[in-house]
Amino acid sequence: MTKRAGLLCSTRLNLALISFLGCAIVYTLRSNLSFAVVCMVDSSADPLNSSQKEGISVPKPEECVRNATLFKSNENHEPKTIGEFHWAKNTQGTVLSAFFWGYMTSQVLGGYLASRIGSTKVIVAVVFLSSLATLLSPVAARFHVFAFVFLRVLLGFSQGAMFPAMHSMWAVWAPPFERSLLTGISYAGAQIGNVMVMPLSGFLCRYGMDGGWPSIFYSLGVIGLIWCVGWSVIAADSPRKHRRISKHEKNYIIDSLGETFSPSEIRAPKRIPFKAIITSPAVWACFVGHFAGDWGAYTMATSLPLFMNDVLGLDLTSMGLISSIPYLVYFAVINIGGFIADGLQHKRVLSTLNTRRMAMSIALIGQAFFLILIGYCGCGQELLVIILLTLSIGISGFQYSGFVVNYLDICPGQAGTVIGIGNTLSCFAGIFSPLITGWLTTTGSREEWQAVFLVAGIILVAGAVFFAVFASGEVQPWSVGISEEMSHADRADTIVKRNLSNTLPLIKSEKA
Repeated sequence: MTKRAGLLCSTRLNLALISFLGCAIVYTLRSNLSFAVVCMVDSSADPLNSSQKEGISVPKPEECVRNATLFKSNENHEPKTIGEFHWAKNTQGTVLSAFFWGYMTSQVLGGYLASRIGSTKVIVAVVFLSSLATLLSPVAARFHVFAFVFLRVLLGFSQGAMFPAMHSMWAVWAPPFERSLLTGISYAGAQIGNVMVMPLSGFLCRYGMDGGWPSIFYSLGVIGLIWCVGWSVIAADSPRKHRRISKHEKNYIIDSLGETFSPSEIRAPKRIPFKAIITSPAVWACFVGHFAGDWGAYTMATSLPLFMNDVLGLDLTSMGLISSIPYLVYFAVINIGGFIADGLQHKRVLSTLNTRRMAMSIALIGQAFFLILIGYCGCGQELLVIILLTLSIGISGFQYSGFVVNYLDICPGQAGTVIGIGNTLSCFAGIFSPLITGWLTTTGSREEWQAVFLVAGIILVAGAVFFAVFASGEVQPWSVGISEEMSHADRADTIVKRNLSNTLPLIKSEKA
């Protein structure tokens, strides 16, 4: 066994850091529209809105009227510009959901392409196409709304391959006892991307070139293209193919992976047991929990800027700063929650199943509670909104110790495939959440927003209950290459051996 190669200044750490930046950029390209749409659309004059056609008007309290897209000169406010698009609420919902129509179609394809042509090529293609689509977005939006929708679908299609390809890359780059750290660094970029894009979008909406909002797309698109150059220099599909990695580090990674995973231990069925997967209650527990969690996340990400504009009347700069705070807490809770969950399992305070149940109940029911309360906030309660928003998004981070890890608990042999299916199904949350929000908020009144948050709350609670009833903490028989001809006793023995193979390293490390 090759002596451990230090992590500091290593090639694998450099790869994790540039992956962190890549995930951050991908998320800024994905979520920039939820903020940009506030200053793209003239919410003060929406002739396409059916409710206004019918003469329905829900006036806001005077203290809330601070039209975020109408920056005109007066004694109390700076000069502002009018949003140039007259899109009805349901049109805005279509635009916001378009990303997910593309995103859901390339999940499995991304993993397949990574195995065929190499994960690093897939990742750089994802960011390049995403950046190109983002740069063209202002031109498309001004040409026709459906041209803009097409680019958002293309953006989603390209990004659907990102995380399956990233998984494939770390499978050959991360030593077993550094896997959580290296993948954690990489995927943390997603949350930091959310933190970055909100205040940046608020600033550029107000002070950017070409009317403000186009500069959001231009600046982020250019940053993405620059990242592609850095990735091409630093990344490689495997340690064997990297031109600048030290011989010692390369041998360490290869030896650690080879000694940890023998062919018999990672053996899975030659054919993916789709029938067993689709009929497994434990798998559906993950699917439903995944969908519910994503519904809450997408509701928060795509709808809150509109809520803060419609109901609270906050200006764009304030919205950007407020919206970024909860994601910093979310990032912290993901890591703290994982530490707590591991501790509860290792000390045998809770079983694997009950740990997952606890995490999902806290995450989903807690988020539902605080989300519903947000709907009852109004003018002059900005501080309360910040607190509830932070609690709602922050507490949802516990789901990473719930369904996210539970995929690996129940089907380690097919985790990539099953997660891909689950992520595809959860894309419907991203599609329907903004659409339903658009349908329910035709006038932007507080009562309409209460209905939006109530729907999200019901879905979150239902997801938590379903997961608690049907989830499992054990490896499923079909996941470990168990032959149909095996006796019941042999099947049980195989599962026990598999679970012991996952437990013994922990026991040895505790004794050491």
